[in-house]
Amino acid sequence: MPFTPATANPLSGGGDPSGQTHFQAPESDEYEAGLTVIGEFDTVESFCRYFNWLKPPSRLERNSNYHLFKSGIKPMWEDPANAEGGKWVLTMKNNPQLLDRCWSWLAMALVGEDLDESDEICGAVVSLRSKVDRIQLWTRSKDEVEKINGIGRKLVKLLDVSEADGIGLEFQYNSDERPVPNKYLSIQSLPQSSYRTSFQGKSSPMAAPGEGPGLPAAPGGAFAGFGVGGGGVLGSGWRNKQQRS
Repeated sequence: MPFTPATANPLSGGGDPSGQTHFQAPESDEYEAGLTVIGEFDTVESFCRYFNWLKPPSRLERNSNYHLFKSGIKPMWEDPANAEGGKWVLTMKNNPQLLDRCWSWLAMALVGEDLDESDEICGAVVSLRSKVDRIQLWTRSKDEVEKINGIGRKLVKLLDVSEADGIGLEFQYNSDERPVPNKYLSIQSLPQSSYRTSFQGKSSPMAAPGEGPGLPAAPGGAFAGFGVGGGGVLGSGWRNKQQRS
């Protein structure tokens, strides 16, 4: 599990629609050099030893990240396992308790293989930023929309979040390309309120235009590896599982 410390420099001016700060992207070699590998694991017990030792993500320095990835996969777009894929990006603002809870639940689900779809998931990242914090779930592919949307629904159900929590959710490509509008499910951040949706059936705010699918139950597995780098910690994981190149 690698960790990236707070070394990125914000670019002057501008901001994206989600309110995220833009950072100067380091060269891949520079980025990789900034990662600190905390460790690898192949059992739930060894994962828990690492995870319980780490401070929660809300207490990291701004612009830091934790990464948890399968063994042999680097938390970089350039890695062959990530190059043709994308990521679900969950955003939230000024909610440290929700951030810590979601990261903890997601990490445990990855170790328990509760979200894996035919070895589709490569890893996860949690990032602390000055405007919007985010959690990412990286996938190997991006073109099988039904499969990717199914992972997104499982993620929302697993984390028990909704637009009422002030969160946003969208799928992004691991490239400079942007997804076709309305192709993937999304949640637009709304002010917090007492209303809570189940994300099931036609009332689901995650339903794409014309869709109203129910949300499947989340499944259980084994992730392995922790690290820290320019703004975070990386977990490189799931030992004893054959990886596709």
